[in-house]
Amino acid sequence: MVAAVLVSSTAMAEDAPVDVREVKGKALYEEHCASCHQFDGGGVPMLQPELIDKPRANGPVGGVIDMILFGSAAMKPTDEDYSNEMPAFAHLSDKDIALIATYVRTHFDNAGGLVTSDDVRDRRPRD
Repeated sequence: MVAAVLVSSTAMAEDAPVDVREVKGKALYEEHCASCHQFDGGGVPMLQPELIDKPRANGPVGGVIDMILFGSAAMKPTDEDYSNEMPAFAHLSDKDIALIATYVRTHFDNAGGLVTSDDVRDRRPRD
């Protein structure tokens, strides 16, 4: 019940306490990402990539934001082959994407840091 209340309450400033961001980011990750990337970020071999200690999660904020906004379309062809395509999650709010991206960039042996709603807004296509 607590997670449902936290997920439904997306109004949050980026300067909210770290534990609040973490709880909300984790809940959103578990709702939208864990079924493919797994709860531990380990992915599924040949199906979905792992998120553990990844350059995209440790590099510029745009890498993770673009993956969430555009799905597999954000990736350049690589030697890695995964049979499942990641869908775009552009329907999520800027705040929710920032929370998920921050969670991925600060967990699973990643140290990429905070992503803000403004970071997401800056990368979202304009009409």
